Amino acid sequence: MAGTFWSGQAEPRRNFKFLLSIGPDLSTLIPVWVIKSVNLPEISVGESEHKFLNHTFYFPGTVTYNEISFTLVDAIEENISNNILQQFGNSGYNIPSNPVAAQTSLMTKEASVGALGDVRIEHLGSDSEGQTNKIIFVLNNAWIKKVQFGQSLAYNSEDLSEISVTLKYDFFTFEGGDPVGFTG
Repeated sequence: MAGTFWSGQAEPRRNFKFLLSIGPDLSTLIPVWVIKSVNLPEISVGESEHKFLNHTFYFPGTVTYNEISFTLVDAIEENISNNILQQFGNSGYNIPSNPVAAQTSLMTKEASVGALGDVRIEHLGSDSEGQTNKIIFVLNNAWIKKVQFGQSLAYNSEDLSEISVTLKYDFFTFEGGDPVGFTG
C-alpha cells in the first residue's frame, strides 16, 4: 500500500487544538491556558405531529441550542474562583446581607450578557500545506447559568482543582471553513 488513508487527503481536526476566548474584560481575568475543555454548540429541532386518519405526519418545530460548559483549572496566582464570582456582581447579583442589598440584587439579561462579553470557540487546524484553517463559533447573548467549584475535596487525591462553568446563549454564528458562513 502506497500510504495511509489520510495521505494526500485533507488533514483531520484534532480535539485538543482549540481556544476559548471570553469578552475583552474576562479574557484578562481568565487566561486561555487555564481552560481545560469546552463542548461545542448543538442545534435541536423540535417537532409537531399531525394525525390524519390512520397516519401520523411530523413537521419541524422550533430550533433550540444546547448549553455550553467549559472546565477551568483553578490557578492560585490567577485567583480564578474570585474572578468568576466577580462576574455575578457585574451581572447585578449582590449577596443579600441586608434588606437594601436584597432589593438591589436584580440580575438582568442586559447586565449578564454585558458582564460576560463576546464568547468565541476557535477550533484550530492546518491543511496539508501548513496553512492555518480554523472554524469559529461565536455565542450570541451568552450569560453564566451555573458555576460548579469542583466535585469534592479528598486527602487521597492529587487531582487539580477545577471549576465548571455553564453558559446559556440565544444562538451562535459560525465563521470559517465555508466562505458562505452560517448564522444559527
